[in-house]
Amino acid sequence: MEVIKHEGPGRLGLVRLGDYSFRTPALVGVDFTLSPFNSFFHPDKPGDYDFNLAPSIPLGFYTPAEVIEKALGRLWSVNYDGFNAFYLPALRRIEYLEEFFKIIERYNFEVVYLGNSKILVKEYRYFVKILRALRERFPNLIIIADLEPFFYPLAVYLGVDAFDTRSLKLYDFEGKGFTQYSPFLWGKEPNSLDFARETILLVRKALESGKLRYLVENLFYTQYHEGILRIADLEHPDYLEKYTPIQKETVYFISDASIRRPEVKRWHSRVLERFTPPRNTELVLLFPCSAKKPYSFSRSHTLYRRAVKEALGSGISKVHELILTSPFGVVPREWEWLAKYDIVVTGHWSEEEIKPAAELLAKTLDKYPKDVPIIAHLDEAYVEIAKLAGELSGREIIFTRVENGTTSKESLKSLTETLREFHLEGTKEDRTYRYFENIRKVFDFYFGAGAGEVVLPDNGHVKGSKMLRIFVENQQTGTFRDGVISVTPFGMQRIYDSLKAYWVKIDFDLRGDVFAVGVNEADEKIRPDDIVGVVRDDRVVGVGKAVLSGEEMVRAKKGVAVKVRKRA
Repeated sequence: MEVIKHEGPGRLGLVRLGDYSFRTPALVGVDFTLSPFNSFFHPDKPGDYDFNLAPSIPLGFYTPAEVIEKALGRLWSVNYDGFNAFYLPALRRIEYLEEFFKIIERYNFEVVYLGNSKILVKEYRYFVKILRALRERFPNLIIIADLEPFFYPLAVYLGVDAFDTRSLKLYDFEGKGFTQYSPFLWGKEPNSLDFARETILLVRKALESGKLRYLVENLFYTQYHEGILRIADLEHPDYLEKYTPIQKETVYFISDASIRRPEVKRWHSRVLERFTPPRNTELVLLFPCSAKKPYSFSRSHTLYRRAVKEALGSGISKVHELILTSPFGVVPREWEWLAKYDIVVTGHWSEEEIKPAAELLAKTLDKYPKDVPIIAHLDEAYVEIAKLAGELSGREIIFTRVENGTTSKESLKSLTETLREFHLEGTKEDRTYRYFENIRKVFDFYFGAGAGEVVLPDNGHVKGSKMLRIFVENQQTGTFRDGVISVTPFGMQRIYDSLKAYWVKIDFDLRGDVFAVGVNEADEKIRPDDIVGVVRDDRVVGVGKAVLSGEEMVRAKKGVAVKVRKRA
């Protein structure tokens, strides 16, 4: 199986079987193969089916250790030659997974049929743990489960590739028809296979458009869905994040589960690890977010900026602004282009929103010198967040007087009057420095703190008006437009030399895309859709877009790892 596109551990895949090929997610026995799965109890002769499920001993989820060990002894004596699919019984005793994995590796199975699936979804932690162990160990392995269609979006999101449909016929036999609200409201006419087909096409479409997580959150049919997703978000956030592509489009936060999305966890970590305040900051301003993105284009932030300009004049180039928002917490002004999200705004914040935002703000304020004053122009729950952050960081925060909202005449007048107490003067050098910083910080977000400095150092220069071209020593390092960047091989070489970040190492002449089988090493920080440098003998020979995560590139044996766009 070759991975075409990721969203979380879920992926669009291409499977090649001789002269045939098909895409996943898919259905077993419908559009998955030309023939149905053969029974694992009575396997037919190898070669009679596209996937030949090897002989196995079906073990229950709660099977005791002594029985499992006896079964493993029998399994090691089986000749698996000619079979390409393995039945993996999901067990509560996950310490035995390693023994089953050794069998999978020894015989190079292409498919794993996950047994006990319908019990497994009721055991939240084990469902996530077993899928994670399989997906991380075997990137090219096809995972098949036997689940009802209302579990398809969540199961695919966590790593399942296809679904067996044989058991669905039992619902037809009972005269039950699936509906969007199954398993609580059933239709009158049998429709199991039709509903399964419709659901898998919906899942595939969601994956193609980068909306699988959105679909998952819209399909909370049972307590099992809620429990599984919560366990995945809270106990395995690193598993979800490393397969989640870098955000390019607006993320819609539609439920309490949305604030636990991998994009949110990633944002918080990058604020802590990759954001550094401008060196000439002499005053910090805290503002609330706005419905319109980027914030600078909103009416409220236009009014804030006008008030700051009126109060400080040229000194505005020595002010740094932080925007408070849920669920991203803190958005430095330079990163507002990157904070693409939409959320229901009611003025009511939950504890799950307030505390993380306050903690992130406190840690962000710690990055500024202790003598830099902090002014907050906030209302509603934003005030509570800032006060808690002040307590956590031990920093004094000066609050403006806000009446009837932050954009009322009285409130803006208070902002102006408060700022006039600070006498700041900015020079031409300050303005140039801040102009450069607006560009540099975006490169820092993508590649790590310091990347902006090497792509655009003080002796660099910028050409253009809308699409900005960045040069160092008369060689172009990259481009910048409204938060969207590109990097040349020369620019990527500077990043690699300085940060040793976002590299994929090969040992052959680069002629086209880089396939996973040709990757020797890769930076573990790489996520799908990241800009990466292809490196040979410490020289960047190309720049491209990652298809897989860095860890996955090294483990995978099939498929494209990097789509190369520029060669040195």
